[in-house]
This record gives sequence, structure tokens and C-alpha cells, in this order.
Amino acid sequence: MSVLIIGNVSNDVLRLQKYFHRINIQNIHCFSTHEAAMNYLFNSSLKEELELIILDVKMTLKNCEEICQHIHALKNWIDVPILLSTTYEKTVTIDRAFEAGIFDFILKPFDFTQFKTRIQVASKYQQEVKIRKQQESMIQKDLFVAKRFQKNALSPPLNLEYVQIDGLYVTSNTLGGDMYCWFKINDHLTGILLYDVMGHGIAASLVTMSIRSLLKGIITKLIDPVAAIQELNRQIYELFSDEDMDRFLITAIYILIDTKNRTLHYVNAAHPSGFLFGKYGETVFLPANTPILGLFPTIQINKKMIPLSGWHRIILYTDGLLTVNGQNSIDMDFFYTYASQDNSYALQKFSQEYNLFDNDYTDDITVVSITITLQGR
Repeated sequence: MSVLIIGNVSNDVLRLQKYFHRINIQNIHCFSTHEAAMNYLFNSSLKEELELIILDVKMTLKNCEEICQHIHALKNWIDVPILLSTTYEKTVTIDRAFEAGIFDFILKPFDFTQFKTRIQVASKYQQEVKIRKQQESMIQKDLFVAKRFQKNALSPPLNLEYVQIDGLYVTSNTLGGDMYCWFKINDHLTGILLYDVMGHGIAASLVTMSIRSLLKGIITKLIDPVAAIQELNRQIYELFSDEDMDRFLITAIYILIDTKNRTLHYVNAAHPSGFLFGKYGETVFLPANTPILGLFPTIQINKKMIPLSGWHRIILYTDGLLTVNGQNSIDMDFFYTYASQDNSYALQKFSQEYNLFDNDYTDDITVVSITITLQGR
């Protein structure tokens, strides 16, 4: 344990050193001013080992603010308990010192028993802080790995003869619940699913990944949007419907593109409305037509069919996108402006326009861009 004593060399400082020796703390460093102490810490390895600071001052009402500024400077410099050694006992001054960052007082004239107790409490606190920081560091590393793992579960861009798909995923400052995936079912059928688990954090991420593991089997085997969403709802309800997990409801939009029959079928389960652009500027919305998933074991699912002809661009997104422009709305004109460009370029320009990767968001931002060119490339 390393201790820093800041104070003019005096009998009080010498007494403090003697008391530390009595409790088997030998690594003591003394400085006359807090500036000298910080300068030493800056140029030595002691900063990483320091566990306690004793500030020995003659505190008065007149110099209280100056001393509090010193305390504040020390707290900004290194996060260890600071004990104030003083004879001053007026409540208003003591309260001000605590506000500035003092951990405890050692009142003069010194009493060894009191001194020992104060040091033991401060030392125990510092050890607990170290353990907590180590745990927090491990958690942050685990969260980083979890974010990478979740991002790797997103489907890569898909480039087929008549259908091209790409996605944009911007992670929030916590683990989130957004996920997209798509599958080539056969030569003319492609299934796309975008979903959002309500909530944030580790629990929402676990739910997201649990659902993701089910989707290939559901979509490629059941295919039809009504059957696929019904089965997905059943699975979600069975997995997450007990008392502790009933908050994990899921919004989703599933699109089935049939290039042979030139149709698009979709089910929107309480998800933000997607939109489809046509070649000549016409826009078709894909609004919610089915209840949220996971609330009941069976739900009424409504499927809608849209005929396709020639070129179309479809934009799907999660509700995190609504917060980007501060207007709680989607800038459809932007996406239409870049409709002639491929999906990845349009999404890249959108992320640059709103500096998506340079900001810190409380919710994930996810966009899926789909291009259908039935006349071929």
C-alpha cells in the first residue's frame, strides 16, 4: 500500500508517518504542496499503486475554498480516498470539504485508535473500488465481444439476378435488440425479416440471438409469411412468456419476394412502416397489419400482396432511425435521391449524411435496402 501525505513538514506530518509505520504501512511519500505531489505522480509509476492521500492543512473559513479547489484538483487527477487532517470542526466547512471530494477527516490532536479506524475504512473502500473497476472492465470486454458476435449474426449482402439486399446496422451505447436476416429459398423466392426486441441491454441481446437461431429453419421451411410469423410468434411466446420475461415483445416485418410470379407478400407485426419506391416515383407503404409478437400464443396474422413490375427499391428500418433527424420521421426523399445507386452506396451516403458512426445513440439504428430488378441486370 502506497500513501501520499501532502503538507508542510511539521510535527503533524511526522506523527502521521509514525502512525502509518505502527500499522505496517511503510511506503509513504511526503510533499509540501498538491502541485508538487501531482508533478511527482505524473513522472513516476506511483500513480498506479497509490491507495490513499492525506492532506494535512490548517483549515479556516477564509481558506476553505482554496483547500477545496486543491481537493477537487486531486480528485480529478487520481481516484483514491482523500483524508483531510485538520483541527477545524465547523459543520459548514466540513460539509463543503465533503462536497469537494473528501472521503473522511482525521481530527487533531491525533488519536491513534481513531487514526487506525479511519485508515482501515478508507483502505477497505479503495480495495472494493479496485475490485469493482476490475469487474466493470471485464464486463465492458464481454459487452464488446457480445456486440461483435451480434453484428456477425447479421446477414451479409445478397446479390441475386433480380434481387439485391444490403443492411446498415449502427450499434447503440448498449447492447440492443435489432436484427435482420434474409435467405434465398429457391431460384425465385427470397425471404427477408427485420425485427426489434423491445428493451436494451444484455437481456434484450440474448433474446435477439435466441430468435436469430430459429429463423433459417422457420423461413426456409414454412416460407409463407402467415405460417412463418405464426410459428415465430409461438416460439417467442413459449420461450419468453413467463413472469420475468413478459416484457420481451418483438416487432417484425417479413417480406417474401416472388420473382417468378412478380409479387411481394408481407406481414408487418407492429413494426415501423416500410416503404417501396417504384420506377416512376410512386411510393407504397408497408404499414403494420398484425399485432406485436410474443404477447399471446396465437394471433390474427394478416398478409398483404403487392404486384411487382420492373424496378423497385424497398426500405425497411427499426424505430431507432426515427431519432436521427430529430423530427421523429424518415427522410424518404433522401432514399429516393439515391435510388439509382446500389444499396450499399445509398446506405453509406445515408450514414455519412447523418454522421451515424460518429454519434452515441441510446438505441440501435438499422436500415435494410432491397432492390428488385425484374428485367434483369
